[in-house]
Amino acid sequence: MKPRVLHVITVYNGRAFVPRAIQSAVRMDKSVADIDVLVLDDASPEPGWSDDLRELCKSLGAEYYLAPRNLGIPRNVSLGLLTAVKNGYDFVTINNSDVIFPSNLISVLVACCQQENVGSVTAWSNNVSIYSLPNADPDVFLAEQGTVDFISDVFFEKHQDVVVDVPAGISFCIMMPVEVVKKVGLMDPIFGRGYCEETDWSLRSLKMGYRVCLSLGTFVYHQGRGSNLAAGLVSGAHTTVPENEVIIDMRYPEFRDQVKAFEATEAMNLHKSQAIDYLLDAAAKKFGYSIVSEWEKASRKSESNEMKIEVVLRDGAPHLNYQFSGFEQSWPLTGEETLNASIARFGADKLRHNSFAIPRSVSSNDTSADEVTAYPRPIW
Repeated sequence: MKPRVLHVITVYNGRAFVPRAIQSAVRMDKSVADIDVLVLDDASPEPGWSDDLRELCKSLGAEYYLAPRNLGIPRNVSLGLLTAVKNGYDFVTINNSDVIFPSNLISVLVACCQQENVGSVTAWSNNVSIYSLPNADPDVFLAEQGTVDFISDVFFEKHQDVVVDVPAGISFCIMMPVEVVKKVGLMDPIFGRGYCEETDWSLRSLKMGYRVCLSLGTFVYHQGRGSNLAAGLVSGAHTTVPENEVIIDMRYPEFRDQVKAFEATEAMNLHKSQAIDYLLDAAAKKFGYSIVSEWEKASRKSESNEMKIEVVLRDGAPHLNYQFSGFEQSWPLTGEETLNASIARFGADKLRHNSFAIPRSVSSNDTSADEVTAYPRPIW
């Protein structure tokens, strides 16, 4: 029998992005687990929005509940946790509403949660606190279902159900075994309208001997603060609630040092760098790639998904800037061998355009220009 998962999406206003999240949730792969999607509307005040949301959920096959009054994020999340306990689910995921879920999300997180002593697993994302994969402009490059599915599939191919033990979970997208929820308990309502409640829950679970983990084998696009801005919980200039951080400091005075120690290991920086390597390789293989100059890119039309190697000047020195969907790496351009090494890495057969190519026919009368791969001109 497949495990049962309750996938909870907490909502407060958010007409601009909530439908996208629900649509991505109901299409998730159910081959590994049976998934029920539950949308918890925390008494959204926008006129007509709750009625529209109820109808949307009905049309998509998601369950919907409208709180009679505003509960705040911690209580709304606890409502989802209690529902999972009461109805005998095996796992529960708590999610923001400003996200796009990949198809493989639940399959990967269930496998992660089935490992020994795992108490929670947070999905990887462009916006997940100190674990974030840096992206030039996530809302431009990542806010599309196909892109999210592709990135998550690449990560799964490399990592499967590999997890990293981390200082705290992030409830933008976090899975918990229901048996763990029964022992650790619910979110603490002392955190009011929200922020830091999942940190408190994570640290309580750690003290009980459970592992707090990050999944490297999946990826969720997170718009970031969309749901909290819509709720008026934070302003555009703030990313947290200082009063709630004070509570964490008082309860867990060692926590900030634990975070610093984790960051000092540089483990996440290595994972991030490798992840971008994987994406660049996979994107070039699937979509092809081009080598372009910084001054040419604005005028050249290209396939939106292709990987790009852009030649740029930084501090007066030439660099190669590798780009795919806002994920970037930069390396010094030391000579022709650097470009040739890039072509060797990604494959001459996948090269769609090279601004610095010299046709073979220039130096060889028996080779036509359309057979050219690349011979870079000096550009420095």
